[in-house]
Amino acid sequence: MCTLFGVENQKLNETPALQSLQGAFEQFNRLSETLNASVEQISQNVDRIKPAEAQTEAGANSRLIDAIPGGVVVLDRQGKVAEANEGARLLLDTPLLQEPWREIVKRVFLPELDQGELKTADGRQFSISTRPLGYAPGQVLLLSDVTQTRELQRTAQQNLHLVTMGKMMASLAHQIRTPLASTMLYLSQCVDTVLDSETTRSFCQKALARSRHIEKLINDMLVFAHGGQFVMTRFSVADLFTELNDQLLLQLQQRGAVLQLQGQQCEVELQGNKDALLGALANLCMNALQACEQKPLIDIRIATTIHGLLSISLKDNGCGMDRDTRAHIFDPFFSTKADGTGLGLAVVKAVIESHQGRIAVFSRPGRGCRFRIFLPCRQAMKTQVSNT
Repeated sequence: MCTLFGVENQKLNETPALQSLQGAFEQFNRLSETLNASVEQISQNVDRIKPAEAQTEAGANSRLIDAIPGGVVVLDRQGKVAEANEGARLLLDTPLLQEPWREIVKRVFLPELDQGELKTADGRQFSISTRPLGYAPGQVLLLSDVTQTRELQRTAQQNLHLVTMGKMMASLAHQIRTPLASTMLYLSQCVDTVLDSETTRSFCQKALARSRHIEKLINDMLVFAHGGQFVMTRFSVADLFTELNDQLLLQLQQRGAVLQLQGQQCEVELQGNKDALLGALANLCMNALQACEQKPLIDIRIATTIHGLLSISLKDNGCGMDRDTRAHIFDPFFSTKADGTGLGLAVVKAVIESHQGRIAVFSRPGRGCRFRIFLPCRQAMKTQVSNT
């Protein structure tokens, strides 16, 4: 204790109070030494216990992951497979542990997505859900084989389409009978009656117009009957809208209409049937021209959404439509025009849905009409494959 209190305090040690204080400090020093020894012993015990506990926890996690239905893959911060359950090993049938996930995707799956899902060369289809680990850098992937589910959905959709086609046949017969009767009447007059050249020419033009009406009706019916069975190719959005502008140029000039295109140079590609999509967009534009009484204005805006979809907004300054009309606008053979086939917008909807897209309409009487179309684009598909 001399080192604690100094030499000058040695004489004071003779008092009872200071002797008691000296004893307290000696007891404190002994307790400190005992505590240090205990901490050291505990640290050594923890070091021996930690590996066993970690091993037990890892084993519990493995049993939990193996119990999850579907394939589970755990990625570390480098994107390598740190753990995979038996379901993932059976589904992917390839070495997984410590393999980069991107390399596994390249080995197992095709580069193109089908309805936003991964597909293998043998026709199997997988949906993948991703979640961050939360407690550590990395991701958890849940793989589900949805091949049978998607096949059942396609079969159900085709059956529903066939039912719709059956209901349409009676209406189709009526739709064709009227212009066909007019065509036959005009032609019979030209054949059976002696007419001057001007009258004959007029009757032939009217018969030709009715024949073209029948041709359009049949063409629309054939597109609708395809039920999405189109030949799919790759093409750019810029090419699609360049062709649309060229196709509509004459009609726009005849009506003194203005077509505004914004964003048509976006550098994305679509996987689909360009002719079918071109016909659907042209159909919407022609409807817009017919709905505008004076100085038609068609505003088309193209962009990509945060969800990786191509967004197409088509707005006109026409007469608009009420709620009842909007409710039936995509129904086959529903038309507000005296000479309308009632198949135009039904075909548009069928074409968009065949490309795994969706279409919606927003309109009020006197406020024009706006169609919104969303289509999956190939850049978004590639991003999803690389990110998963």
